[in-house]
Amino acid sequence: MTCGTCHVEAKEQWSGSVHASIRCQECHGGEGTYTLSSDEAAAYVSRGDAPSRSFDHGPSFAGPPDRRQIPELCGNCHADVERMNPFGLRTDQLARYWTSGHGKTLREKGDDRVAVCTDCHGNHDVLGSRDPNCKTHPKNIPDTCATCHVDTALMGEFDLPVEVVEEYRQSVHGTLLLEQGDTGAPTCATCHGNHSAMPPGFATVGAVCGQCHQHAAIEFAKSVHSTLSDHKGCVQCHGGGEGRHFHLIERITKPTGLLIQRYEHLLASEPSPTPQRINEALNPDPRRIMEHALPTCMECHDDLEDDESLPKLFQLLEEIAKAEQRYVATARRLDEVGQGVLLVDNQRFKFEDARTHLIELAPLQHTLDNSVIDGKVDELNVVCAQVNKELDELERGLRLRRGALIPIWVFALVFAGACYAKYKRLKLRHVKPLPARSD
Repeated sequence: MTCGTCHVEAKEQWSGSVHASIRCQECHGGEGTYTLSSDEAAAYVSRGDAPSRSFDHGPSFAGPPDRRQIPELCGNCHADVERMNPFGLRTDQLARYWTSGHGKTLREKGDDRVAVCTDCHGNHDVLGSRDPNCKTHPKNIPDTCATCHVDTALMGEFDLPVEVVEEYRQSVHGTLLLEQGDTGAPTCATCHGNHSAMPPGFATVGAVCGQCHQHAAIEFAKSVHSTLSDHKGCVQCHGGGEGRHFHLIERITKPTGLLIQRYEHLLASEPSPTPQRINEALNPDPRRIMEHALPTCMECHDDLEDDESLPKLFQLLEEIAKAEQRYVATARRLDEVGQGVLLVDNQRFKFEDARTHLIELAPLQHTLDNSVIDGKVDELNVVCAQVNKELDELERGLRLRRGALIPIWVFALVFAGACYAKYKRLKLRHVKPLPARSD
């Protein structure tokens, strides 16, 4: 009999895993086969998946590994360059694990309550990360991390907040991943690392975010905040505030398509909205997000009478909001004119420059330089003004052409009337009536 004779459930899990080609003995020791009668084997199987400890597995049997031994046990293969090379797998994961908060706590304190390999990858049911059922599949990572990180009692022992997982789920990253199914969205492992899981310090959080948001990171490096050691970086504005733990990352600048959609919905209910109503419909988020983060800002900017930084910040947001309003108004007009008889392909092509300028405003605002923002807003306004001017000319030309048709139609009607009158006269003069019929 083999191990699977008694360990039926483990065998089923193992046979469908990526380790199906690995023998049980490589992890647990013991013999390859055991000589037992069918009655003896049935006695062990009847006790459940795990046979009695009284069964003699042989002197080489190590049994289930202790949690403290698991990283080194997995590392016997996964740190072996020669063995992992055919599979294209990295061999530095064990070394990285020992640099993580999990690994350091395990090695230095012997505390085996921290995550080890099997907690994230499974025991016998280790699947490939592309498998939707795998614990390390991107869509499953939040739940995998939540196994420990929402445990109030456990996290309390390590003085860690349990709110971070729920904050992530509500964040722009969590929404992309869990609601829209975008597996390219950042997960816990993207920012913290997988085997080398460590919370990025505030001094390095910009570098972590900058791996995806490169343009924003470049512009932020030009701001005064980038040189301040006490500043919390990107999460200061995008995920900070009272009662938060920097995982509820919110997007301040919205996509151009969403802005146009919001504007359309507003006009459907209010044909002539005020500028204030337009601003409230298009831009409810920037001011709300910044006001939520304001208490953290006040830790440094505590003198509002002499410190003009915060008023300048809100002025900067206001200028971007006005640019967004100008953009959506021009976009709507372009669509309205294009639905008629006029061709506006050239104007649509020029208007793409306005979209580019609006998109560029998103990273530029991280400079916190009002002059830079004003310059880019001016460029956007120039494009919108030029497009509107050309639309005016097209509509003026259409009105002139329509006006020119009036005398033509008048002439045509007069000419038709004259022709009809001529016809009547000729008919009276030259057409004799038919003689009456006699019965």
